[in-house]
Amino acid sequence: MRVILPCLAKLNLSLRVINKRTDGYHNIVSAFIGINSGDVLYISESNSRADVVTCNLHIQGENIVAKALRIAREEGFKIPYFNIKIHKSIPPGSGLGAGSGNAAAVLQWLGAERLAPKVGADVAFLCSGMKTAIVSGIGDRIEKVNAQDVHGVIAIPNWETNTKTAYAELDSMGYDVDIMLARKELIDVYHANASAGKKIGLLPNDFLKVLLRTHPKYNELFRIFQNANAEAWGVTGSGSAVFGLMSRPAILKWPEYIKHVLYF
Repeated sequence: MRVILPCLAKLNLSLRVINKRTDGYHNIVSAFIGINSGDVLYISESNSRADVVTCNLHIQGENIVAKALRIAREEGFKIPYFNIKIHKSIPPGSGLGAGSGNAAAVLQWLGAERLAPKVGADVAFLCSGMKTAIVSGIGDRIEKVNAQDVHGVIAIPNWETNTKTAYAELDSMGYDVDIMLARKELIDVYHANASAGKKIGLLPNDFLKVLLRTHPKYNELFRIFQNANAEAWGVTGSGSAVFGLMSRPAILKWPEYIKHVLYF
C-alpha cells in the first residue's frame, strides 16, 4: 500500500526581525498565509531497519522529513520504517517553507503535530490548519487571524537564499523595529488586504535590504507587479521568491532568470 500526501507551504505577507536571542535564534513578527505548494510525498512501508527518503531535487544535510521521523521515534511514537519519495515543485532556498510543509504533512499523518516546534520554525504553523496567522517568537507562537483569502502569483528566480547567511548579514546591519510597531504594522496589512482592490504597494520585509545588495533585480520584479496593477508585492521569508497579491489572475511576462511561477 502507498500513501500519497499533498503538502502546504507558507507565504510571509510581512516579516520583521526584532532581535537575536541568546540561544542564537531570532525573534520575529510575521503575517503568514498557507498555500498549496505542489509538493507531494509518496510513502510506503520499508522492509529495512531504516527510513529511505529520496527527493527529485538535491537537499543539503539531513532531510527535514527524515528529521521529523527521527524525532517522532525519539519521543516514543511506535512507527515502522518508511520509504518516502518526495516530489518537490518548489526548490530549496525560496523562502516558502516548502520543506517545512513536507515535514508537517508527515507529522499530521502520524498524529504527531505536537512535535512540530522540535522539527523546524515554520512547521508549527503548517501543522496548525490555520489559513492566516500572526506568527512570532521563533515561529512557535501562532495567533489565528480571520482574514480575507488572498490570491496572487509567486515568481521564483534562479538564485537561492541561505537563511543562516541572510540572518548573519541582518545581524551586522542591526534592527530598527520593535515588537509593538511590528504587530501594528502587520495588522494594518491584514486590514488593508480586506479592502478589495486597495493599493498597498511594497510590503515590509527586513531581509529585503540584505537581498537588494546582491540582487538589485528585485526592483525589476516589483515593477512587473506594479505595472500589472497588483494590490501589493514583496519578498517571502528570507527570499528568494517574490509575490504579488492580485484579485484577478494574470499571465505576466517574466525575465529569463525566473525559473518557476506559482499561482495561489
